[in-house]
Amino acid sequence: KATVSVLNWPQVSHNMNVPNLLVAALATAASAAPVTVPLFKPHRSVNRSLEADRWLVARKYNATTVGAAPVPMDNFQNDQYFGTVSVGTPPQSFKVLFDTGSSNFWVPGPKANVPGHPNAFDSAASSTYEADGREFLVAYGSGYLEGTVARDVMTWGDASATVVFGESTNEPGPTWVRNKFDGIVGLAFEGIAALHMKPPFPMFVEQGAVEKGSFAFYMTNQPDGTTQGSELVLGGTNPEHYTGDFSYFPLADTMLWQIRGDEVSVGGATLGEGVTAVVDSGTSMNTFPAAAVDKLHDVLGCKKVPGGCLWTPCPPPGSLPDVVLTINGQDFAMTQKDYVTDFVSTCLSGFVGVDMHSPQGDLMWIFGDVFMRAWYTEFDYDNARIGFAKAK
Repeated sequence: KATVSVLNWPQVSHNMNVPNLLVAALATAASAAPVTVPLFKPHRSVNRSLEADRWLVARKYNATTVGAAPVPMDNFQNDQYFGTVSVGTPPQSFKVLFDTGSSNFWVPGPKANVPGHPNAFDSAASSTYEADGREFLVAYGSGYLEGTVARDVMTWGDASATVVFGESTNEPGPTWVRNKFDGIVGLAFEGIAALHMKPPFPMFVEQGAVEKGSFAFYMTNQPDGTTQGSELVLGGTNPEHYTGDFSYFPLADTMLWQIRGDEVSVGGATLGEGVTAVVDSGTSMNTFPAAAVDKLHDVLGCKKVPGGCLWTPCPPPGSLPDVVLTINGQDFAMTQKDYVTDFVSTCLSGFVGVDMHSPQGDLMWIFGDVFMRAWYTEFDYDNARIGFAKAK
């Protein structure tokens, strides 16, 4: 996970004496069509991917162990889909991670001073900036982020709205230095946001900046460049990137994009039943309970190594069974092509094992970018549901 986003059920400290933030609505005309935001992702190497993915998702969801082993805190590498948003008037651009597994929107402030990340928001240069005065600290595992709260105009694709956001003032440790992005746009729900700040997308909906209260991801498997076709659509879907009809499922909880699945299986063998499935655009791998992944990798026949599982040489095309999420009797399969990453002489499994629990205490099954590349996913705020259609 290209590192922790801010956040999920963390320990949050703030000044309780400051009045609640009053968000001024920005008068904008509703878009005539959904807003499209291009996505891109950096190149990935197998050596930097193994321990990194397991560590990153563990930090994000506050897991402290991976199976029986301590969660490592080095060997970091990003493999995320990024896009660009702007803040302020005139707009200042930032490369951000669009993360359905967290809820806060933040960008670096001038006091953050993160080595290798010179891009910082200059509030004095924005005519629409309003300071809030509150401070926040988000603790996640063994790291944290500090900042101050503000409001300003956010431009997202062709749409603009006034939002509440964080300006980081302290990003300690190597986690933030190694990031490939400036900030994070959280796309989950207010209940897990620091200070319960409202996430940006529902504010765009309330202010009429998008025509529909849903957004959708299309993720390709190309490693470089902005012309690869990956995109985030605000206010609808793009039929050019999926086939057939959507299947929709109600959310089990409105803190995360969480649904209930019948089971997860591989080649007909059950890995888990009654699963709590979280669909997370900010996690590169599918991250399942450690025991389930251990069983899965036994079936797939790869060599288990710290942080993952490898094939050397790569398995012949079509030789591995599908991994299937079943929901209400409907199967959503990931084929070998979906879950095996080819690094020429070595291939990497798209599954990692981490024991994490939802706010309700259930073991979570995180369906990340590996799943979302196979299944075009619509996140429907208006109707509290998730929809899947087969990606082209």
